[in-house]
Amino acid sequence: MRDAPRVDLDEDVEGEVMLIKMEEPSCYLEAVGQQVWEDAMAKEIESIEKNNIWTLTALSAGHKPIGLKWVYKLKKNSDGYVIKPKARLVAKGYVQRQGINFEEVFAPMARLDTVRVILAVAANRG
Repeated sequence: MRDAPRVDLDEDVEGEVMLIKMEEPSCYLEAVGQQVWEDAMAKEIESIEKNNIWTLTALSAGHKPIGLKWVYKLKKNSDGYVIKPKARLVAKGYVQRQGINFEEVFAPMARLDTVRVILAVAANRG
């Protein structure tokens, strides 16, 4: 785990702002212990529980559980300033190898047109 660099400020400096470069953790072990990332993870868990994303069940015999991975991202505005840190808990329902799509995260999304067509067909068929 990387330690944050220590920054000593002069006591006579008032009203000045110092910008410190913040990096995105690549894994949970790098994020844990940093309050800003722990807050982002807590917010994600709170959102998951609020929206009833999953239900804890017993694993059927002969099946392996799907692992989870935390993904960290600094959300920035159009000027490049950090707006807020985001943490997402994603399911690892895939097999990846180092060097081949290892750093990529996929989040499939349905286009709004597709959703409209499906709803229209469903309404038409009752």
